Amino acid sequence: MTRLTMRRDARTPLLSTLLILSTVLIFIVDTFTPLDVAIAVMYVVVVLLSASVWQRRGVLWTCAACLLATALSYVVTHLDVFSIAAVGRMGVSMSAIGIATFLVLRGQAATNALLAREQALRRSQAFLAGSQRISKTGSFSIKSPGGEMYWSDEAARIFGHAPEITPNIDLILTRTAPDDRVMVRAAYDRCVECLGSVDLRHRLLMADGSIKHVQVLAEPLFSRDGDCEYVGSITDVTAAVVAEQALHRSQVQLQHATRVTMLGELAASIAHEVNQPLAAISTNGEACLRWMNRPQPDLEEARYTVNAILAASARATGVIKRIRALARRSDPQHLGLDLNLLAEESVDLVRRELNNHRVALVLELEAGLPPVNGDRVQLQQVIINLLMNAIQAMHQCPAGQAVLTLRTERRADGTLWLGVTDTGPGIPPDQMPRLFEAFYSTKPDGMGMGLPICRSIMETHGGRIWAVEPEGDAPVGATIVVSLPVPEAA
Repeated sequence: MTRLTMRRDARTPLLSTLLILSTVLIFIVDTFTPLDVAIAVMYVVVVLLSASVWQRRGVLWTCAACLLATALSYVVTHLDVFSIAAVGRMGVSMSAIGIATFLVLRGQAATNALLAREQALRRSQAFLAGSQRISKTGSFSIKSPGGEMYWSDEAARIFGHAPEITPNIDLILTRTAPDDRVMVRAAYDRCVECLGSVDLRHRLLMADGSIKHVQVLAEPLFSRDGDCEYVGSITDVTAAVVAEQALHRSQVQLQHATRVTMLGELAASIAHEVNQPLAAISTNGEACLRWMNRPQPDLEEARYTVNAILAASARATGVIKRIRALARRSDPQHLGLDLNLLAEESVDLVRRELNNHRVALVLELEAGLPPVNGDRVQLQQVIINLLMNAIQAMHQCPAGQAVLTLRTERRADGTLWLGVTDTGPGIPPDQMPRLFEAFYSTKPDGMGMGLPICRSIMETHGGRIWAVEPEGDAPVGATIVVSLPVPEAA
């Protein structure tokens, strides 16, 4: 506004001189010529022209000067003789000057207000354009039912087009990644038919071959006539998506490193689980040879021992497969899983630890549980981690008092719960809030990453994990519970 006002207020010396000379000339003609007409009305022209040179105060001073000149001219020309006609002409002239001044001031005020609004609009547009540029968020609109589209400069920049290009659905689809075009077309048709809000994330295939990820939000607006127009925003979220992918890769690597460390702790149990079927294979193989080396080979017994060898081999193969799955680094694969079977397989891998620490195991697995949707390796990692924590917590328990309870159940809200309870010293109340913090451990040699990783895994599965608050002033034992949602199909 300041710049535009200064341009209007720039006082041109020539125009100012012309106004002064005009005023003097009108005064001379009105005072020293015998014309019996309202010459002073010409002061109106001076007042009108003054609006283009001065602001409000200058116009008022011009008005006062013209009124004073009109009165002075009357006094000079009719000092000795009173004339009603001359008084009338003076009154008409003064009225015209006053009315002209009033209209000029009103016009100036309206012009200044319009200029202020124009400048405010330009400032708002500049702020909006700058904000959109910084936040990488463009705006657009789609009219219904014609489908005409409009977009901001930033929206055009996100798509890699010049701002003056008029957008249309064909232009949008050309830039959209092939796999997402059906989804984008469906969203556009939804806007054309005015069927509610739009929330969409898709990819753009740019001219240089790069990929952009964009988030589109749109809401319908209705006019008084019932016309529908969608107004929305499109945000370039490529940086956020890349960061999420990097975070996901880091989490997978961290989970893998934790599993490998856990497998190192379970080396004795793993060797025991593999040695048992291998010993059975060896024993059954020797027995089979004895049945075959008889003068009259007993084929039925030999067949039985061969079947036993195959069963033991399958068991060893299953153990190795589970170990390899835990050791392998791969992206999660969510499938329908039996929670009870996961619990039993996890117990098999820590059974040696249970025996070495003289821990009694109690399984309370509710039958008929529906399958859960999850990654087998990750959920087994959670269960094994909880079992190992419970076993280690009871290392100082007297003989016969170390009991580990593994429980599964279906709750009234439809979720599946798995709880691990030990009879160790329990978790002090002051440590409960920090139990799932990274790098915080209640064990002297602990890294403090097991439970935080378990929490991360449960959150990615749509579930949660928590420690049950101890009861009483001297709590004994601890319980960690995980819950998983049951898919709708189940």
